[in-house]
Formats: sequence, structure tokens, C-alpha cells
Amino acid sequence: MMKKRLLLQLTLVGLLAACGGGGGSSDGPTPTPQRLVGEIFGTPEQVATSDLVTNAGYGGYGGALETSRAIQKAGKTNMLDFLFLFNISDKGAARLVSDAPAMLEAYIAKNADLLQPGVYVYLLDEMYLKASLVEDDPAEYQAQLDDLKRAAALVRQRLPQVKLGLSFSPHATFGHPKVMPFIAPAIAQVDWVGTTTYWLGDKTTTSALHDWSRALPGLARAAQPKVETWYIAQAFREPAWDKQVFREFMQTELQISDSYDAIIFFGWQETSELSRQTAGRYFEAETRAVYSRFLKK
Repeated sequence: MMKKRLLLQLTLVGLLAACGGGGGSSDGPTPTPQRLVGEIFGTPEQVATSDLVTNAGYGGYGGALETSRAIQKAGKTNMLDFLFLFNISDKGAARLVSDAPAMLEAYIAKNADLLQPGVYVYLLDEMYLKASLVEDDPAEYQAQLDDLKRAAALVRQRLPQVKLGLSFSPHATFGHPKVMPFIAPAIAQVDWVGTTTYWLGDKTTTSALHDWSRALPGLARAAQPKVETWYIAQAFREPAWDKQVFREFMQTELQISDSYDAIIFFGWQETSELSRQTAGRYFEAETRAVYSRFLKK
């Protein structure tokens, strides 16, 4: 998901358009029980050991079902991994797998206990991102959109009780203007949409990333009035990145996240291919303070 293509994203910094700086304050409303606040967990143990205050969770890429069951057992709202329905090639093509109906039936047969009414499922991670980095090609974007429609119809037919969703990265749009007309039609297919507005160390991109985060809720609701918006919060930092710029960036982003229906943190404990020492759990006190309203006291 938001995880497996981070190494790809980390190579993009030099490709992004120059855009100016950011800033802000960490003050803001404390999350209420009505708002979903979640974390992406890598293991069942992380569900119990997290120092974030959460009422939701995602077991991560690859169908980590033991983690999903730990999330369910903890009484948290569950997001299940359905990324198995798509293959993504080195050329950026995201295609519905040929045996999608059979794969879905097998999943249902094994995991009926997790498929409770209202459970969230994640269909496509950072839609269009990899394709946009290969070529800004409307034909490829349309093909992905067509397969998203097929996947959504298939899952709705078999699992009408679940909430379907996907995410977008703003990095898919930087320097790739032809992708923009395909974002709203994709949002119209789903029940929730998230964004991975990750800062990758380039100081010149902060304003463009803030602009994207501010704009997405309005764009999403114009495309689909009932859609839920999820902010996927960055909780990792590479050692070479400027600490103060990162703090200011995340202060502003966490303020902006209050306009979203839900927030879920990636990188507080689980960082996938990234070094464990990049995780938020290991942030120095000054950076941890940026996230203080989401931390257990």
C-alpha cells in the first residue's frame, strides 16, 4: 500500500517541481472518539504496544491477516488489504488480475470473520503514481480507471457490506498534468479516498504538498458527495533530511488533516523496507512533540 512503494518514492525528490516553503503550529483539536484515528501495523504485537491513541488500524500490504485479527480483537475499526486484486508492472500498469473472482472467493471463504458490515477494504495504493513516473499517458490512466471500475463492481457484488477505498499520491501529479482528469472519476467509484502526502526531503516541495492536502477533501466531495476522506500521516524521517523543515511540514499537515474524516499513521512503528530507526517511535523529543496530541499521555 502506502508502504511498498516508498523506496520508489524516495528516488523522486530530484524530479519534483520547485514550489516554496511551509510552516505552521501544532495546536489543534484533540481527536474525538467519533473520528477514526488509526495506525498501519506490521505485526500483531504492534497493535498492543503502540503509543498512539487509535481506534482504527490497517494490517498492511500482503494480507497480514494475523495483524488484522489482532486489530479486530482490540475492538478497533479494521481496514483490510485487497491489493491482491491488482498486479502492477514495472511499467506502471495497474491491472485487475485475470482470476480476480476466484481470488476474491478464496479470500471470503478463509476470512468471513473479518468481513463485518462497515469494514474498510483497500483496493488500490497510490493509484496512477507508478504509471505517471513512466509516462504521462492518458491511455494508461484510462485503463487503470476501467479496471478499478471492474474491481469495485466485483467486490460490491460479493461484499456489499464493506467500504471500498483507494489512495493517491500528490507526487503522481507533479510534472504530470494529464493525470488530473482521471482522479475525480476514480474517486466516484469508491466509498473512501486517502492521500499519502509524503515529504521526501526536498525543501522546495512543501508548499505544493500542503496545497494538495488542502484541496483533496473538496475535490473528493465534488466527485462523490458521500465519500470519506482519509489523511495518511507521515511518521518517518530519513536521517539526512532537515529536522526543522520536517517538523514544520508535519505541524502544518497535521493541522490540515483535521479537515479529513479520518487519519491513519504510517511509520510510527512499521516502516516496511525503510530502516526501523526512521520510525516515529525513535524520533527525538522535539519531533515527537509535533505528534503529541495523538500520543498516549
